[in-house]
Amino acid sequence: MRPIKEFIGIAILLLLGFYHIFYTGANVDLTLFKTSKAIENVKLVEKERIHESYKAKKKIVNEVAAKKGTVDRAPTSLHDSLVFPSTANDFTSKLEYAYSKSGQDLKVLQKEVEERRSKLVRSPLYGEDQSCKNNNRIAGLTKLFDAWAHMAKLFNIRYFIVYGSLIGAERDRNIVPYDLDDDVMMSEDEVPKLQKMIDDNFSVGDNKIHLRIHPEYKTHWRKRTKICCNGKVSHGPNSNTCWDQCAVPNPLGRLILGPVLHIGIIGYKLIKNNTVLKMTCHEEYGFKTEFNWKDLAPRDCEFLGHKTYCPTNANLINTEVYGKHWKDPYS
Repeated sequence: MRPIKEFIGIAILLLLGFYHIFYTGANVDLTLFKTSKAIENVKLVEKERIHESYKAKKKIVNEVAAKKGTVDRAPTSLHDSLVFPSTANDFTSKLEYAYSKSGQDLKVLQKEVEERRSKLVRSPLYGEDQSCKNNNRIAGLTKLFDAWAHMAKLFNIRYFIVYGSLIGAERDRNIVPYDLDDDVMMSEDEVPKLQKMIDDNFSVGDNKIHLRIHPEYKTHWRKRTKICCNGKVSHGPNSNTCWDQCAVPNPLGRLILGPVLHIGIIGYKLIKNNTVLKMTCHEEYGFKTEFNWKDLAPRDCEFLGHKTYCPTNANLINTEVYGKHWKDPYS
């Protein structure tokens, strides 16, 4: 056995070691931790003090501003701020009121359009002697496009013309003499920008312009309810229920004038990381409904005297719908 003195010596050494660790190194680490925590707390208190001071100052500023009617608010668009008078009960009267609130003169803008329109020359494709006369819808369709283009400009609606209207723009910047409607395409995401211009209950017999967007436009068109312009549900043209221009479920909507005339508004969505445009109707016609966005992205063009928008690659979509000879009206 080892002498008891040896055990006592070892015990003393161990105690000295623990003493050194606890009262030097460990104590230093603990002090550093406490110091760091204290600094962090001071910063937090200072941050809260500054924030409370800002809130107090902001409250005082808003109270003063409220008395002057200038409280800070999120920016409000012209469309969102519109409150139409009871006399504005159709598209034209709403548009005139909206322009009056915008500070722009609609009559001046329309005069500029008509001046450009008067300089349009009919393409010889329709006959050197202009024997291909305008049908009786052209004046009404022109009036409709005037209304649409002015609204889209005022509310910054992103759209472009398609189908027969696009062919007219490409041929001679004018409407095809025998066309039966105008056609535009817009993103479904743009609908909120024109929400207040929509009429939900009207009669096509009043011969006024009305904008109708299908209330179920986010639903696939085959599942949409057929709803007439007067708001009643239709069960089809051969039923005993109503049937009119509004009851057609497949477009996004229509800008309507009377029982026959309209602009067809075709909706689209951007899919696949915004690289592909997908039409939200018209697949029943047999042509493709998905295109690369770069091919259909709007570009500046002119139609009926308006500075408007056409697809970047008009030939692509026209060829898809009408064939490679779409430029020739006699093909």
